[in-house]
Amino acid sequence: MTPTDSEPTGRSSATPLAVVVPVFNEPGIARTLEALYGQQDRGDLRVYVVDNNSSDDTAERVARFAAAHPDLPVHVLHEGQKGTGAASDTGFRAAIADGVHLVARTDGDSAPEPDWARRIRDVFRAHPEVQLLGGTSIPLRDRDFRWGDHLLMPGALVLLRIMLSLEHLNVRYLRAVAGHNMAVRSTAYLASGGIGRTSIDTRDEDIEFSVRVSRTLGHRAVRIDNRLRVATSMRRVRRYGFGLMGIHPLMPAPRGRPPRTIDLR
Repeated sequence: MTPTDSEPTGRSSATPLAVVVPVFNEPGIARTLEALYGQQDRGDLRVYVVDNNSSDDTAERVARFAAAHPDLPVHVLHEGQKGTGAASDTGFRAAIADGVHLVARTDGDSAPEPDWARRIRDVFRAHPEVQLLGGTSIPLRDRDFRWGDHLLMPGALVLLRIMLSLEHLNVRYLRAVAGHNMAVRSTAYLASGGIGRTSIDTRDEDIEFSVRVSRTLGHRAVRIDNRLRVATSMRRVRRYGFGLMGIHPLMPAPRGRPPRTIDLR
């Protein structure tokens, strides 16, 4: 696979890390890419942006960013099947085929903290039993941010994990990762079957993937490190509401129905 720009010189000896970013009509994609470019440990960081049939200029925005930042390899892929699951799986498998052993994911409306890549590498290096890593979410300070979101969001993710574990009577849900803040060893990705090629309107591919990795490789294979922080937009919360956002992973049947589908496209 050929990156949009040539490989940089003088790269550090850090463990190669690929970051998959599934996108659909993301006007703020440059903010996500800037956050990846600003990582403290950017040595051998590679970005795989997977365009899921955007109808706007998202792909052009990515190309402009890549041209302006030739020292960050940015690969642009296209996935015609609708769904963050399908787009993510395409990106993960492309990175693995390129020989990358650690693959992370964030979203096109999210911005990892500057120490994100370093912490991912540190955890996997220090804990060989860990195969899938997740963290915590904080609200992105964009136009959809409201006062109080910074208090509600981190706790909401913890509460969701607890409610899912009670609903399914399965403690594996206590370590469910969020799609915009996750990293996995390539061997674990393949051994578990990878992320389901689904749409958010029907399935939560990140939660299902977490449980599958735990079931396949053991409970200790999945780890949540709350120091691993990613800011993500509250745009779905503003449209869907906190209550329904919390309910739809517990009661997935109504999520794809109008007038307030969870999928913003």
